[in-house]
Amino acid sequence: MGVFEPPVISSEEALRLRRQAELAIGEYVARGRKVYREMPLARLLGALGRFGIAAEEAPHALRLLGAQVIEVPNFVAKYNYRVTFSEDVLAQCRRAYEEYRRSMS
Repeated sequence: MGVFEPPVISSEEALRLRRQAELAIGEYVARGRKVYREMPLARLLGALGRFGIAAEEAPHALRLLGAQVIEVPNFVAKYNYRVTFSEDVLAQCRRAYEEYRRSMS
């Protein structure tokens, strides 16, 4: 299908979504979960949900984070997006989550 086109939102909402996605992916990686190229969005929904990101917001939140989000045909999956993270984005998420965990101690 193509690259996901995000809705227009306020800069404050964009910052919130980006931060929550950063923490969610950082937690996902910290838990030892596998991240691979063009992974289905459905694999990330649990982690994203724990940080307050609804399934409908997930593609946009991940794109704000710097992930590549590609839409696939509806018959492929219920949540028809594939996500690819660069190593830089994953490292940034790991650092953000570690800082968050230390601040919560």
